[in-house]
Amino acid sequence: MKKLTNGLNVSKLLRIVVFATILSLLVVAIPTAPALAADESLKVSPTKGEIGDKITVTGSDYDYNDKVYIYFSSQEADKGDYIDDDLGGIWEEVKTTYADGVGKISTSFKVPSTLTDGDEEEDVRAGEYYVYTTYKKEGKILAVTKFTVTGITLVDPAQGTVGTEVEIEGVGFDKEETIEVFYDGDEIDIESGDDETDRKGKFELTIIIPKSAAGAHTIKVEVKKDEGKAKFTIEPKMAISATSGRIGDRVTVTGTGFGDGVKVTVTFGGDEVATGKTDYKGNFSINFDVPSMRAGKYDVIAEDEDGNSGKVKFTTSTDISVSPVTTQASPGHVGMDVTVSGAGFKADVTITITYASTPVVFTTTSKADGSFSYTFKVPPSEPGEHTITATDGINTLEVTFFMESAPPPIPQPLLPLMGIKAEQPVKFDWGDVTDLSGVTYTLQVARNTGFTDIVLEKEGLIESEYTMTEAEELESTKKDAPYWWRVKAVDGASNESGWSGTRSFHVGYVFAMPDWAKYLLIGLGGLLLFFIGFVIGRKTGYAY
Repeated sequence: MKKLTNGLNVSKLLRIVVFATILSLLVVAIPTAPALAADESLKVSPTKGEIGDKITVTGSDYDYNDKVYIYFSSQEADKGDYIDDDLGGIWEEVKTTYADGVGKISTSFKVPSTLTDGDEEEDVRAGEYYVYTTYKKEGKILAVTKFTVTGITLVDPAQGTVGTEVEIEGVGFDKEETIEVFYDGDEIDIESGDDETDRKGKFELTIIIPKSAAGAHTIKVEVKKDEGKAKFTIEPKMAISATSGRIGDRVTVTGTGFGDGVKVTVTFGGDEVATGKTDYKGNFSINFDVPSMRAGKYDVIAEDEDGNSGKVKFTTSTDISVSPVTTQASPGHVGMDVTVSGAGFKADVTITITYASTPVVFTTTSKADGSFSYTFKVPPSEPGEHTITATDGINTLEVTFFMESAPPPIPQPLLPLMGIKAEQPVKFDWGDVTDLSGVTYTLQVARNTGFTDIVLEKEGLIESEYTMTEAEELESTKKDAPYWWRVKAVDGASNESGWSGTRSFHVGYVFAMPDWAKYLLIGLGGLLLFFIGFVIGRKTGYAY
């Protein structure tokens, strides 16, 4: 067989022509063959965003020119499930569109704030959501894809007082990026937890709610260009410096989370006791004195002009006090003015006050609020503790008074001088002694230096001198057998000084004329005067 110039024989050329012809026929035949079934696809862009963001939806392999429904739901389901049966009644129909001539879809929707088309309604929050497509309304699911609503998924608690620790969680943010937290636009510290997102763009952290006025406040979390917002509602909180006390005590009421720059009124048992004003962050501090009230528990309420209020309990007690306050280290003395004050007693009744150690009783009347105040002078009494009691017949309370125990100074003896012969009646004199509790003196005269043979003892002398009476005149003594005398001071609290030094004196004989002799002498004297007058009278007559 003759070869061709290109090296190919005729039979090989024929095979090539036949193969090419068959291939051409197949190429022509393919477009006219039935298309094979394909799964519908679905994509969203972007795959995360906030409520209200515009989301683009694309897909392919849908029936040409057929209507396609697009649903948004928090419930997860698979292809082949049904919207009305498998999404728990929670979904929102966000769009309807038509596939084009090649089975593609392309449209958009805005992330809804609520899901309302199912049997149940649900607010859209940060977290995982699902986008579904169907050919029929609420029908069989053709395709599904995920969408993440970026933001804060948890604020716990969502309301509370200033200082509340709040847990915050978020999803959908850029992964492994720094987290910043803002409260009403001001950056605040992260108390604990994450300070950057994890590899999935999630975080968990806690913050402390700063001082702020009552109402809703915005918490914002920023991660790079993404942000999430949530609300926290401030509730008012009130505190008091003391929960119990007596009438007249100074008390301070403080508050946080009240209105911004508004008037605050404080009431005690329903009666207004003070007013004040909050600052721009809702804080206030107001002082008041506990009013005159019967003993018991009372509501202390602080309320502002916006209606924000707080309430605490305060207990007023039945009590007495004494002024000045005395102690063992700082005692009182006889004659000092002591004021006994009481609160919480029965109103408008007689209050009996007893200085029990003596006892000495005083009375006064309580006021309409059950309080009283009475001042008396401390009576003479022993050193140490003394009980002062106040009673209205039902309530009885006691307070302690401490009496001083310091002895007065020792008096200095003056007259009679040592060793002299004293004239009767004997006069004794000594130096004055002073004491806060007042002072009296005790004088002793004895026949011996041991003062075992006492001939005169005078107690309770209020002057620093004493003159013996006629009935007390002493028997005459010799100089070598004198009398001895001494003196001491005793204060109103029965504290005694030591005895003064002793001094001696003696007295001469004293003629004691009986009364009848005195009368006789008086009569004789009268007769003598009469006789002398008679004689002088006669001589005068003869002279004329």
